Amino acid sequence: MARRIQVTHLMLSVFSHATEDLSKVKKAILSLVPSSLKDIVKFEELRTKGHYNNEIVVITVKFRKKQAQEILKHIICSLRDIDKKIMLATLDNRVDNRVSHFHLRLSKQDAYLGDIRLLDGDDIIKLSVTINGVIKLEDLRKYLNRLIEEC
Repeated sequence: MARRIQVTHLMLSVFSHATEDLSKVKKAILSLVPSSLKDIVKFEELRTKGHYNNEIVVITVKFRKKQAQEILKHIICSLRDIDKKIMLATLDNRVDNRVSHFHLRLSKQDAYLGDIRLLDGDDIIKLSVTINGVIKLEDLRKYLNRLIEEC
């Protein structure tokens, strides 16, 4: 019997380099959040230095339970059909060993323009989802397919 999937946490994180406008990077993150939740977004900023002593701001936003579930569904539904297929086809590379953490890399530039797309490059917003307990990969695949069907 397939186990019921329960999303417990969702985190979006992104690097904002010294050459980037911090407000534009935050706008890119906000584009991943449904309008009903935009008012509750709290940006956490960590300032650090890069390899060449350039300033980098790591921006993170975190959500729990129902809000995490709502944002995940919004992102999944906003992906292009080809990205949904790629996500499902490469699902085993997007989870940890226990299938309790699921990751997507989303294009920061496209998000800023209001388009949610997968990207395997460097200029990304990282989506990390924590799932309650240990599940099977097939259960996660069925859950994601169900989200896609509900779009």
